[in-house]
Amino acid sequence: MKIPKDISVPNLSDAGAKVLKGIKPVDNIQGVVFGEAFTVKTSSDDWGTVVKAISYSRGKVIVVKCEGGEYAVWGGLASLNAKLKGVVAVVIDGYVRDLEDIRRIRFPVFSRGYTPKAGTPLDRGVMGIPVNCGDTTVKSGDVIIGDCNGVVVIERDRVEEVLEKAKEIKRKESKIRDRIMRGIDLKDILGLD
Repeated sequence: MKIPKDISVPNLSDAGAKVLKGIKPVDNIQGVVFGEAFTVKTSSDDWGTVVKAISYSRGKVIVVKCEGGEYAVWGGLASLNAKLKGVVAVVIDGYVRDLEDIRRIRFPVFSRGYTPKAGTPLDRGVMGIPVNCGDTTVKSGDVIIGDCNGVVVIERDRVEEVLEKAKEIKRKESKIRDRIMRGIDLKDILGLD
């Protein structure tokens, strides 16, 4: 699967991809990152399961659902390890820390927020099961796409359909942009009186 460079997460959302609500990039992500999901469900004070998932996620996006308090399950060392192991990105419905390290190594991390407080490596979570991330069900194998606007998920069997719709949306936007550049007011183009 290849996402065209000019397609954005908003285009995909308009085309039917499901938004992971409240999940934002930790850094100003340049371009689009995408890959197959590898899911993790754990407690917010258990970073052990999340770190373990790195070993199973080469070429994939780790998608984590944390339950409980405000602890970081991801940080700079996990990001470095994931980057070196070929993980595409991590999406966490929970908290991260070590923002300066994550930003310096330029590893794509999306999360609900950040906190300096970490839990412990309990390794009590579960991998590879459907999770509710950002009020949306994500299954291992679904396609995750993120950019500076946020993150969306597309069910594996709907990828081509959503991509075709997104391309059509992009073509329509391009025509509208051309008309605006020729001096036509957007409200007139859209028929808003």
